[in-house]
Amino acid sequence: MSCFKLPKKLVKDIHMMFSKFWWGSNDGQQKVHWAKWEFLCQTKEDGGIGFQNLECFNRALLAKQGWRLLRNSNSLVGKVLKACYFPNSSFLNAKAGSRPSYTWRSILWGRKLIELGSRWRVGFGESIRVVEDRWIVGFGESIRVVEDRWIPRPNTFKIHDLPPLLASS
Repeated sequence: MSCFKLPKKLVKDIHMMFSKFWWGSNDGQQKVHWAKWEFLCQTKEDGGIGFQNLECFNRALLAKQGWRLLRNSNSLVGKVLKACYFPNSSFLNAKAGSRPSYTWRSILWGRKLIELGSRWRVGFGESIRVVEDRWIVGFGESIRVVEDRWIPRPNTFKIHDLPPLLASS
């Protein structure tokens, strides 16, 4: 799961096995499904059972491989993939190429999570290209990357409770 994108049919079949086990269907008889699969896959905090959506989990594992390529570019796998697929650019700017392997296509599929879940640390601003770089999230397709400037996006910007001033009014 962490090296290849699982085909949708396989994910669907595995989810079907989970639901058959969970709902207890026999050979020819199916029992009543009391909740949708999407509800069962929700976290316990959101009222679900907490089952993993395998497609999302697979994409997260592939994004982790991409993050390793981004952060540990001197590893053997990083050197091989860089030589084959992005010798003159960075991982986040890499294209699929003319005949990419299934592993490479799978890692590129997970790369979108890295783009959505990270931010660029500006630093001194020496490597910023004002015209070419993306300044607004979702605006433009090109992403330019300086390898050491990508850091994980903090997930502390969630508002769980209203501030006291807003709650009292």
